[in-house]
Amino acid sequence: MKPPSPAHRRPGRAFPGGLRPLAFLALLATVATATALEPRDAVAFQVPENPITHDRTIRAAGWLKRHVVSFERPGEARPLHVVAWNDPTLDPDDPKRLAGYLITDTLWSAEALRPIDAAASAELSRTLQSLDWTGNGLQDVLFHPVERMLHRSDDEDPVHGHSLGVFPVAGGRTVDVRVMRQRWDAGYEAGHPTLFAEHAVYQALHDFWKGRTEEARRRIVGVVRKDGPDDPIFWDADSGILVDHADREDWERFRKGVRPSCRNASFKLGVLLYAIRLMGMEAEIGASVDGMRKRLWSAQSNDGGVAHFVEIRRGEEGKPDRSGATGEATSIAILAETIRRAE
Repeated sequence: MKPPSPAHRRPGRAFPGGLRPLAFLALLATVATATALEPRDAVAFQVPENPITHDRTIRAAGWLKRHVVSFERPGEARPLHVVAWNDPTLDPDDPKRLAGYLITDTLWSAEALRPIDAAASAELSRTLQSLDWTGNGLQDVLFHPVERMLHRSDDEDPVHGHSLGVFPVAGGRTVDVRVMRQRWDAGYEAGHPTLFAEHAVYQALHDFWKGRTEEARRRIVGVVRKDGPDDPIFWDADSGILVDHADREDWERFRKGVRPSCRNASFKLGVLLYAIRLMGMEAEIGASVDGMRKRLWSAQSNDGGVAHFVEIRRGEEGKPDRSGATGEATSIAILAETIRRAE
């Protein structure tokens, strides 16, 4: 949503409080900006009181803030800020190229930092407003209702999305600012939530915001519990792995002893825990919640960042994958602990 245009003075119209025209217009601009940055979300957050959880979230927030980069864009009066990190799959030949994913990294980070560092959160939100990308009809459903769910990618590169441009940042580096564009597709709306854990949760949240609470709860329960040998999505409590179509084959080989290890996707688990807490389903899901939280935070490194994957070996606790921390995984880990139950 763009800030409303300042009102123009009409002949013979008095300005409130005796303000001079320029002062009044400045006040209007300030109010308009504040209104534009005011969150339109249906969620609230609270920093955890438990000392261990509090420490985890604060350290994760520190990682996010250290990975905020500033860049200038033609036509912008002020520098813009995004959360960016080195994604080796984006441009392997350029170690100084950072990836700044707007929705899953910068938007999620803006929300994650709201109860921890309001100023940093507002700066990220301002950038999203300036770029006119405050959501994409999929990952922003965590925070508010969307008109319809857009499960299908609308990008040639669905993994990395669409580039809005490459900009120089400090330290001789560059940041590739990217956004995941989505479009509606009936087949994807029916199919993706039955195959991929995160899409099942996104659809459950969509149902929840639309008032279809029982359907939403059934979807979440369906993600957690295994319903027969061919169930494509479930939580393997014994191994501490959230299984879905993306890694089902690796998980089966790991369970049979053919593979020495299997990975768990931290961001998928974080999204699930977020929805469970938002919808007040902890008691219904039961002891699995504690196991999920333990697995999620096993992805946190000493620097506070949360790895995108945890590598799990038989008989071991699991450790962060060598691919390292991402803004997506780190922000959703915070959100999973700070989100308050919806009223």
